[in-house]
Amino acid sequence: MKKIFIMSLLCVGFTAVLAFAQAELESAIEAPEDDLEINYIEGNSKRNLGVVFNHSSHEDIDCFTCHHKNSVADEPESCSNCHTDMAPDAQGTKSYFRAMHVKGTEQTTCLSCHEEEFSGDKDLTGCANSSCHPTGLY
Repeated sequence: MKKIFIMSLLCVGFTAVLAFAQAELESAIEAPEDDLEINYIEGNSKRNLGVVFNHSSHEDIDCFTCHHKNSVADEPESCSNCHTDMAPDAQGTKSYFRAMHVKGTEQTTCLSCHEEEFSGDKDLTGCANSSCHPTGLY
């Protein structure tokens, strides 16, 4: 019985240490400044598909909800590191546009999260003239 109690305490302690280490890592990550323009599609389309993104309005969301974890530095990866096909009509996992907009995947996308959080609010879920694309798509 004593061994079970000690093993249980060790497991709880180890879990607490891991949780604290993860929290410390996340608090050490510095997000880019607000008004970050994301427009990798530019030059690959006749349409302006850029988005101005503010990390401060997303500060309550764990970085790794949206970003994959860099396996070397345990830091968030830029989506464009892996999603390198910038054509707006690209298909498959390399499509940058689909990485931001596709629904029903394991990884959270901008559109899937916004539709879940702001269902029915065209300013936060719509395309043209929304908060995401305030100047439209053309």
